[in-house]
Amino acid sequence: MAFPEDDLYENNEPREETRQIVVFRLGREWYGVDITKVKEVMKVGQITYLPSSAEHIAGILNLRGNILSVTDLKTIFGLAHEEPTEKRRVIAVESGVVETGLLVDEVVESIDVPVRKIEPALLTLQAGREGYIEGQCQLDDKLIALVNVEKVLGRGNGTLSGSSGTGNIA
Repeated sequence: MAFPEDDLYENNEPREETRQIVVFRLGREWYGVDITKVKEVMKVGQITYLPSSAEHIAGILNLRGNILSVTDLKTIFGLAHEEPTEKRRVIAVESGVVETGLLVDEVVESIDVPVRKIEPALLTLQAGREGYIEGQCQLDDKLIALVNVEKVLGRGNGTLSGSSGTGNIA
């Protein structure tokens, strides 16, 4: 005979709210982007330079027949550029119908972060760069800054793509 306190289907513990974050590296710094904004992660192909484009636009690339602008986050954050390596990736992100590729040095992992562990962003960015970081969290010995995709997309990159991604991480 089963008693109400023996109900195996009922879980009385509240589930902790989490956000899944794709963690990547720019130089020696760690950043993350909410996985709900990520369409896919791909190896860097041929990026075509666009004359007269904004300084933070590295160029465009062909993503399965669709043109995708590539945003250089190092330029936005004022970080030094290094020689590209085999680990360099483009993270295709979108918000609504606007999308871009984020040029990063390395995609490390996808993690679940408890919302309670996400803190407000430190005000350490130079003037004009505030708002690009929406928060931060500590993971082991890494401080991960969370990129505000809407702010990056609103910077006026102007290149849209109508492709529908698969959410693959390469």
